[in-house]
Amino acid sequence: MDLLHIRACEILGISRQELANKLGISVATINGWTSDPARISQTTKVALELMIENHKLKMIVKKAKEAQEAIKSFKLDEVRNEL
Repeated sequence: MDLLHIRACEILGISRQELANKLGISVATINGWTSDPARISQTTKVALELMIENHKLKMIVKKAKEAQEAIKSFKLDEVRNEL
């Protein structure tokens, strides 16, 4: 059984309290989802999925920027060596 809220906490690296704050709900509500996942509304499921997707996209952008900086650094070192 995939407990989306637990997966979201793990992927985002946040606690249930932090997730509750982000969603504007109580921790008790989140804890209730663990025992009865059917209690999660469709809107909340979409919000959790979007939070996960947004985090993944941020990580992709971060890695792309790091790669870009590494390429720039490599090219600058190459130019300096030619001088």
